[in-house]
Amino acid sequence: MPEGYTGATAWLQIQSLLNSVNHMLIFLVAAFFFVLARSLEFKDTAMHMFMTGIGFHVLIAQAMMSHSKVNPLTRWLSHRNKSRFHAILQIVGGSMVLLGALGKFSSKEVHFNTWHGRVGGAAAFGCAASIVGGFVNYFQPKFALKMFPPSELRFRHNLFGLITFSLGMGAIYLGYSSKFFTKFVDNDFIPGMMLITALVYVLTMISPVSSLLTKLKYRSKKKAEQAQ
Repeated sequence: MPEGYTGATAWLQIQSLLNSVNHMLIFLVAAFFFVLARSLEFKDTAMHMFMTGIGFHVLIAQAMMSHSKVNPLTRWLSHRNKSRFHAILQIVGGSMVLLGALGKFSSKEVHFNTWHGRVGGAAAFGCAASIVGGFVNYFQPKFALKMFPPSELRFRHNLFGLITFSLGMGAIYLGYSSKFFTKFVDNDFIPGMMLITALVYVLTMISPVSSLLTKLKYRSKKKAEQAQ
């Protein structure tokens, strides 16, 4: 067996293991957010935490992994159906984030006075833009193709999605230090949640970052060809 093939196979097996671990961590987070929000009757900040947490930490994280070759939820789907699965999760997850953010904005007089609020506000804006960008990338209307080729649309959608997801997970991480969490969650438990969120972020980013690097190489190659 060729050495290169062995290395590639080993890397796929490692990715498969990490992907399975990530799914378990995401399930634990979803259960934690649900139990905590339910114990507070999904009121006020509890609803905000649940909507934005499930939106980013669960649904959008799953959407980010939808095109991964080792994802057990989607690896049996065609590329087209993976794109549809990705789009559905992004729309539902993004809508939950926007509703959760809007609910918090409407219940507070002062906004963006904390890093959690600032980063969360940027993440909510990014979600709205990503949903619009996702439609453009999926349907590729003529006006968009006049400005950018399909490969460029995919590259920009991929890059902006990574930035938005990073902001969303960053907001959740910062939220663990908020008054809400320190009041209703055992303070000894919070560092564990921070660690899980950090691990989910890193493990979720493996596939989309690999995809982005591939698109970046293709993009650079096309630009070099056009410059000749």
